[in-house]
Amino acid sequence: MQGSIHVGSIAGMRIDINYGWLIILVLATISLAAGWFPEAIQGLSPGVYYILGFSAAILLFLSVLAHELAHVLVARACGLPIKSVTLFIFGGVSDLDSAPHSAGTEFLVAAIGPVVSLIIGTAFWLLAFVVSGYSALPAAILTYIGLANVLLGLLNLIPGFPLDGGRALRSIIWRVTGDLRRSTHWAARLGQVIAVLFIFWGIVQALGGNLFSGVWLGFIGWFLLTAARSADVSVAPKTMLRDARVADAMRPIALSAPPTMSLQEFVENFLPPGVRTVPVVQREQVVGLITVADVERIPRSHWEEMPVGNIMIPLARLRAVAPEESLTSVLPLVSGRDMNQLPVAQHGRVVGVISRESIMSYVGARHRSMLPKPEPEPERRTWEDDRRREMKQITAPLPTQPQTQMQTQAQTPDTMDRHEPM
Repeated sequence: MQGSIHVGSIAGMRIDINYGWLIILVLATISLAAGWFPEAIQGLSPGVYYILGFSAAILLFLSVLAHELAHVLVARACGLPIKSVTLFIFGGVSDLDSAPHSAGTEFLVAAIGPVVSLIIGTAFWLLAFVVSGYSALPAAILTYIGLANVLLGLLNLIPGFPLDGGRALRSIIWRVTGDLRRSTHWAARLGQVIAVLFIFWGIVQALGGNLFSGVWLGFIGWFLLTAARSADVSVAPKTMLRDARVADAMRPIALSAPPTMSLQEFVENFLPPGVRTVPVVQREQVVGLITVADVERIPRSHWEEMPVGNIMIPLARLRAVAPEESLTSVLPLVSGRDMNQLPVAQHGRVVGVISRESIMSYVGARHRSMLPKPEPEPERRTWEDDRRREMKQITAPLPTQPQTQMQTQAQTPDTMDRHEPM
């Protein structure tokens, strides 16, 4: 995921840490070294306090990892394959190959995280109580980890997306309404309200003189607000892509470069603005892809004599997708990386390319087609229109009677003078 650091893998699952965790590490270390440990253990040097603070912050990270691994185990037990996990402040984001297929699955996956955190917190508190009679140093560390896990569990129970409580709320609304998009929207809106309250309370704390707590609360609120807005916006494309296939959004190959073209000609005279990936075609066959990132890694002084074919990514190394594949499974492949296009192959032949832009264009077109058509506006009549209509009625000529009627009503002089005899 973009904005993350890769730290390792567990059971074939990639573990990343969001850059925001570096801020958390610094804030937690300073807070513990300046407040928690000096109050719990007196007489140590500042350096020792900072070492203790850093060690406790690492244990907090491991607790968050255990919280997220609980989500992963339940998700895998429910048939949801997990490829990677990115850890944030209060948990993580799992990269699922498919979204939860039912509200019940969503509830189970969401609820297990706070439960595990509360169990870990209780266990550390009990362990701290046991060792407190022998040494104050480990007791202080264990007490903090216990308290942090209990707070982590309780905080995640808040019913605001993307917290676990918000995900559980979404599953309940989803079960009642049967609409994943609407339930995510409502849960995310509640999450945004809660995030604003965190930010407001942080401002109050900072103005009241408690600057450190104010910054901490404001940072929590900012993270929740950003994540809730992102979830609210991203659920619409995922919902619309549920039944879509690659063939619905792919584009035929309209631009290709020969492998003998120089990089200088490719960049200066061939590459259109905004395009970052171009297929390389030789004898009417796609042999690879070249990206702007590949070109930028070559010194500009070598562009004139360096051909495209020397730095292109061969087709054998690319992940080709089929036209009948689901767009939901293809979207993660073209997200979070510089190469935003993938070849679409059918029967061993490349028939097009699929990209983030083409998928988003398809989503936009489908969204517009789902909007209700506007009703025609009623005719707007002004005073001038009514006045003009009245004048036309006044000046219009009188209607003439039909000729046959005139003939029946007309009387000749002979008829008027002729009388029947008495």
